[in-house]
Amino acid sequence: MLAVDFFFAGMGGGMLVLAGMIELFIGEARTSFLGNLLGPVFMGVGCGFLVLELGRPFQSWRVFMNPKAILTAGAWIMSLAMVAGLAYAAFGIDPRWFGSESFRWQQDQYPVRKLLSVVCVITGLVVATYPGVLLARHKGRPFWVGPGLIPLFLLSSLATGSAAHFLSGFLIAPEALSPVWASLPSLAGGLLFFQLVLWLGYIYVKRTGATAAEAASAQKWIDGEHAGSFRYGFLFAGTLLPLILLLQPLPALKAAGAVLVLLGGVVMRCLVVHSGRDRTWLPGEQKYRGRLPHGDEAFLKASWNR
Repeated sequence: MLAVDFFFAGMGGGMLVLAGMIELFIGEARTSFLGNLLGPVFMGVGCGFLVLELGRPFQSWRVFMNPKAILTAGAWIMSLAMVAGLAYAAFGIDPRWFGSESFRWQQDQYPVRKLLSVVCVITGLVVATYPGVLLARHKGRPFWVGPGLIPLFLLSSLATGSAAHFLSGFLIAPEALSPVWASLPSLAGGLLFFQLVLWLGYIYVKRTGATAAEAASAQKWIDGEHAGSFRYGFLFAGTLLPLILLLQPLPALKAAGAVLVLLGGVVMRCLVVHSGRDRTWLPGEQKYRGRLPHGDEAFLKASWNR
């Protein structure tokens, strides 16, 4: 569920970033209403999986109450991103759907749209990079530790966001047909290429230039338990094959490539989360555990659970 949360939240964040950037620098109505709506909706789906992952859904409100916790910061920023994303998507509602020529609240909407676009870009970037920041702070997880996961999650979020926007426009075309929507597959392909280069570099650095624990965790991606999923699920089906399909002239082939981009995003996050099972001692942890009484583990466990 944590990997699925990272996927939906990251994809939604990438969709908000792209919609906001296109609105600010190219023009309004260049992305489809469906894509603008699905961005914050996907974030909400990710939040739902996170609430289930935390184990006590009816106490999930507590995640908003600790100002020093990174989870609290992430929860507030993600909530702001969803509100801004839904408000921005609302400007794409066609009054004719309701038998009206115009809505009063849509008049003089230019400044509000631009302000919401800025909020979507800023909060979307935070949400897209948040999983990398969250995992990189775990000193006892050798494959996660370090800043390398941050750009990897950002690139994947933008790539899946581009693919999702293209698929949304494939189903419901944007109001203003322009080269912007047609360029989304090329954008996703470029992001996939840079993601591939960074992933190969990340594995290489972890394998050759890091600690022994990090090298052992990276080796599992090369010829260990994660090698098959990494080679065939992520590199081939989730990166190389969609990269080829996204560059084809037929829209149907581009759409198939976009679907595979989403598959690659799911596989990548599952692999990263499962790699967190490799754990090392934290500084001072082994010394602390060495001083605990031996033979009284049941008593200690009962005391800690009270």
